[in-house]
Amino acid sequence: MSEVLINYTMKLYITVLAALFIISCNSPASRVSKTDSVRVLVSDSAASEKPVRVFKGLYTFGNEVNTFQDCSSKKVYWVNDSLASLRDQYEKTNRFPSYPYESVYSEVKGYLSGKSGLGYASEYENVLVVNEIIKIEAKNFKTDCYNYEFIALGNEPFWSLDIIPEEKRMVLKEVGEEKVYEFIYSPTNTGGGVYRYEAVNPAKDKLVVVIREEKCSDGMSDRKYNYSAEVTVNGRIYKGCAIKKGDKFTE
Repeated sequence: MSEVLINYTMKLYITVLAALFIISCNSPASRVSKTDSVRVLVSDSAASEKPVRVFKGLYTFGNEVNTFQDCSSKKVYWVNDSLASLRDQYEKTNRFPSYPYESVYSEVKGYLSGKSGLGYASEYENVLVVNEIIKIEAKNFKTDCYNYEFIALGNEPFWSLDIIPEEKRMVLKEVGEEKVYEFIYSPTNTGGGVYRYEAVNPAKDKLVVVIREEKCSDGMSDRKYNYSAEVTVNGRIYKGCAIKKGDKFTE
């Protein structure tokens, strides 16, 4: 009888220990949040010690990319936004038609949790944990930390061309036909107030851009531009106006 009692007591003891282990693993003091390609362990006590502040910058989402480039420091962080749903807002805000890895301007509240050793996050020096979205919007010529060289635009049909040396690309959007043409950035040939760009992409689309320093009107507003633009792609000509980064013009 004593041997049976001892065996029963040992089994009961093991069962209680297992139950306590399961409860501790599921307690709110240690929870696991998921990103698309990395699991980040977040401790309540550790998170409470991190200073929460506002971050302003350019957010990019895509295959193997979930990053935030801070406007002030220019540093790029991996993003953990399981609470803020930044990805959903990105997909709703991105300008249509959009191109792969097009960034959007965003302002968020969060904290830096340190370098991760897991997945794609390990390629970045820090992880930005986002817990509140303040603002998210498509980039435009007024976005301070959007370092374009020129933005050209026109109507009838509506189109726009962003020349972005920092991203090593030039992107033409033909809104009416829902087309996007991407080209690798090539430095301009400049002379006599004329800026000329030429490029050919892997699809054999040919781009020629001529921007002239002269007064220009878009025909739809009272805004006066300091540059005119003529963009030719595959023989089709688009005419409009252009804005140079840092340019001042009359609204």
